[in-house]
Amino acid sequence: MNRISGLYAIAIATLTAAVVITGALLVSYEENQVMAYSRAFEKGNYTFGTISSIQNDESGNPAWVVSGHWKANLLSNQSNVSSQGNISSSSGPTFNAYVEMIMLNGTAAHTHTITNFVLANTSMPNNMTRIFNGTSTASMREGPVTNIPTGISIMGDKVISIWLDPSKINNHFGNTPIYGTVMNEHGDRQGYSKGNNTQMESNIWAK
Repeated sequence: MNRISGLYAIAIATLTAAVVITGALLVSYEENQVMAYSRAFEKGNYTFGTISSIQNDESGNPAWVVSGHWKANLLSNQSNVSSQGNISSSSGPTFNAYVEMIMLNGTAAHTHTITNFVLANTSMPNNMTRIFNGTSTASMREGPVTNIPTGISIMGDKVISIWLDPSKINNHFGNTPIYGTVMNEHGDRQGYSKGNNTQMESNIWAK
């Protein structure tokens, strides 16, 4: 009887220890998840957001679902813009995006990155819209395509449109911009969870 009691006590102790360790790991995970965006905002005044868009095929018909996330410090670089709307590359404006594309029928899934954005000029046609023009690099099946004329518009600090010159990338994203949303500094919009995405995506977020 004593032997059975001893084994029972050991089993209870082991189970209790496992529960405590699991709880500690969950708390640590939750803390890291909560702090992920606030630390990024503190370090570089970056703006984050999600991408959620429908892109057309060569005939102009809706064909692709595009989703992903983006990161930029363009809004925090406004103090470096001249009265003519020009900005020097030394001021360090950045824009990076990771997108996943899949056809509306659920086939042909693949990914792209948009990196190396070089800002040439910016404008504000009205008090709700800010436009950033420049060039960027997009990863394509054949390899990176560089110096793509790129326009990034932010409307009402809530919506973003990303336009890549279709003639430079074989009309891959159709004839309309890629649309997404902007997450505010308080984190009211949930960002995209990176999960187990590629190393290229990790490099984007590290910039």
